[in-house]
Amino acid sequence: MKKTLLSLMLLTLSATAVAGSDNNAHFQRATANAFDDETPWAEQEEALPAYPQAPEWLNFSGGNLERNQLALDAQSLTLGKDGVVRYSLRVLTPGGVSNISREGMRCQTQDVRSYAFADTIAQSWIASMKPVWRPIRREDNIRRALKDLLCDGGTPRRSVDATLDYIRKHP
Repeated sequence: MKKTLLSLMLLTLSATAVAGSDNNAHFQRATANAFDDETPWAEQEEALPAYPQAPEWLNFSGGNLERNQLALDAQSLTLGKDGVVRYSLRVLTPGGVSNISREGMRCQTQDVRSYAFADTIAQSWIASMKPVWRPIRREDNIRRALKDLLCDGGTPRRSVDATLDYIRKHP
């Protein structure tokens, strides 16, 4: 009799657990937000642009401690469908050395990536040997200034024209 009672209790408990898990799965499906994006972010493939022959440099400030002259090429600015703002950056040192790089910024995550660096003599791009996304560091005044220019909070500005207008108004 004890074995029958024990078997009956175990059967009841397992049936309750199975029913509860079915209800929970149904609840999760029924309450899933239709706007949730379940696909992971993927960067779109994009070839390097042609080396800038006549760039339109827009100067911007990297803050009071930045001694270099900073500029973005207006013609190189793009807003990708993947949410990445891509641009060509020129850093001109006080000694006259010009460093040009092709970069991308994800406003949502505040990450930056270097795609290539300019060979100003051969007038070509040299692909980055380590093109990985990295967070914008607190001490990186240049990328922090770029984030403020290119991003509106956690998203890119609404268009290339709107971004260029903003940069021109906030050098």
